Amino acid sequence: MVQTEKVDLKVQRLRVLLHAAVSRGVQPFDFEQAKRKLPEIDLGSDATPLPVPKWEEYAPKPVSLIRRLLPFPSRRQPSLAEAEEAFAKALERYRSEEAARERRVEERRREYETTRAAELEMLRRHNAEIDHFRERVFAGDRQGVSEYYARVFEPIVDRGFPTGRRFAYVPESKLLLIEWQVPKADIVPREKEFRYNKATDSVGVHKWRSIAEVRAIYRDVLAQLALRAAFVAFGSDPASLVETLVFNGVVPDDGAARSGVQPATGTADASGTCLISMSISRRHFARLNLTNIDDAVETIRKHCGGVISAYPDEYAGVTPVLPYELADPTLTPPPPTRAPNLWTAPIEDVNRLMERLLERMGYTVAQLESSGEYLASRTTSSGEERTVVHVRRATGMLDVSQVRALQSAVRHERANAGILLTTNGLHPQAFEYAHGRPLRLYDAHAVRALCHKHDLPVRIEPADAPGPSAVAGASTTTSAVER
Repeated sequence: MVQTEKVDLKVQRLRVLLHAAVSRGVQPFDFEQAKRKLPEIDLGSDATPLPVPKWEEYAPKPVSLIRRLLPFPSRRQPSLAEAEEAFAKALERYRSEEAARERRVEERRREYETTRAAELEMLRRHNAEIDHFRERVFAGDRQGVSEYYARVFEPIVDRGFPTGRRFAYVPESKLLLIEWQVPKADIVPREKEFRYNKATDSVGVHKWRSIAEVRAIYRDVLAQLALRAAFVAFGSDPASLVETLVFNGVVPDDGAARSGVQPATGTADASGTCLISMSISRRHFARLNLTNIDDAVETIRKHCGGVISAYPDEYAGVTPVLPYELADPTLTPPPPTRAPNLWTAPIEDVNRLMERLLERMGYTVAQLESSGEYLASRTTSSGEERTVVHVRRATGMLDVSQVRALQSAVRHERANAGILLTTNGLHPQAFEYAHGRPLRLYDAHAVRALCHKHDLPVRIEPADAPGPSAVAGASTTTSAVER
């Protein structure tokens, strides 16, 4: 039955989203290909320089044995003087004609540049912008890398899927966050088998897919989209810019934008409900054999620190590993006169600011024995939530030892969760250790975004740098930590 074959084919396509991407491969964005070529001038026959006369063509040739047997007038050859005279005339004629050709070429070039000056200027400006864009990307610029990945993912369009996606690069932690609008559950056909009804002379649905089957296929699609995004992101990285990838798959709310991507950072106008969220390092992802994955959902759970909604077909959301708003590359720092700098302020002031932040997040805060360590509690729908909070001011990337210490404190205090707030970046192994544990890690940009969200203007800038982008090349070695 044709209709049955059609729905089978649609389901089959949904099952090979990841395999199709892996088989095609991925390459970094081609900056040179993005440039526009200068249109060539049609010079006609004047495009090629005239051939230069050669003395060998005019020099007298030796008299051959046969010519010597001929009568004297018949074997006469041009004398050396005659040959030199003919060669000199040929050279003069060549110089004159070549000079005339060069004058015509120069005249054509001037005429070309005059008539197409505006077009050439636009082309040169465009190519200069591409060169500047490449410099920003390789320098690890926050918005530059975010825009780079928006361009990398722009050609990836699945028929019938929404096209909204947002990209946020966090240079402090060498982290890329992708927020991807996923299709709704109706992308999986409910019809399973069609049959012809002789009594009504029509074709109708004979068998429907069970809710459990639809849910399993839909969850597999979500997992494949996340793994495909990681494959493309790491594979198209031009200079080891990304060490940790966070993927949030959101289903568009009614009325959410489905029509594409904003050019600057690939942003869409609306998020929606998060159905899948994962975080994976480059090191862990390299261990996966994407050509031999039987269960994408299980791979997300076991190897990618991911969580998928148990009932995505009912749009029951999950908490994202890192919300987009905390990595938003368009977040601008407040004016210096209105905001303290957490890099240079006394550590006591930093701790007091973080206490105020926790209070505005709804926590009741109690100081623990060590400075910069708190037990925060609040009441939620499921009861009282106790959270250990560590505040760390670091001069470089915070390594995994600080995350281990937080986990130990959570166990010691018998708390439900742990929060780490730092003024710099986080090492990929710190994120890896947090996988599957009730730990939330906030690097410098996320802390600034949290403060902004709760109306606490702060800056996080090195004393000798003009802004947060200066930490793009921060050292990945163990940093000095203040509490």
